[in-house]
Formats: sequence, C-alpha cells, structure tokens
Amino acid sequence: MTISKEVIEERRIVLQKDIITARERIAEHDKKRQEDVALINALTGAFQQCEGFLQQLDNEEPEMVGDDGNDKK
Repeated sequence: MTISKEVIEERRIVLQKDIITARERIAEHDKKRQEDVALINALTGAFQQCEGFLQQLDNEEPEMVGDDGNDKK
C-alpha cells in the first residue's frame, strides 16, 4: 500500500470524527454522573430523615393512662 497525501487526509478525517465522538460520549457520561451524584445526595438525605424519625419514635415515652387516685367525683 502506497501512502499518499490523500490517504493521510482521509485517515485524518476519520480520526477527527472519532475524537469528536469520544468527546461527546465523555460529556454524556459526565452529565449522567452529575445526575447520579445529585440523586444519591437526595436519597441519602431522605434516608437520614427516616433515621431521624425512627430515633424520635424510639425516644418517645408512651403516655401512661391510668387512675392516679386524684379523681374527684
């Protein structure tokens, strides 16, 4: 195979297209990663809120209902 200017120019065009495609893929992945990080942050916040609610419920003492002998009739 003889290498000519035309062959090199054609190869250069193919490489340039491949570079653009790879950059676009990286940009898509970066955007998706940012979305996933935001989702994880939101889910973590909701999880922590549930943990806080459960802790509050565990710390509450039930009110005792009964006769303390101080009723006036």
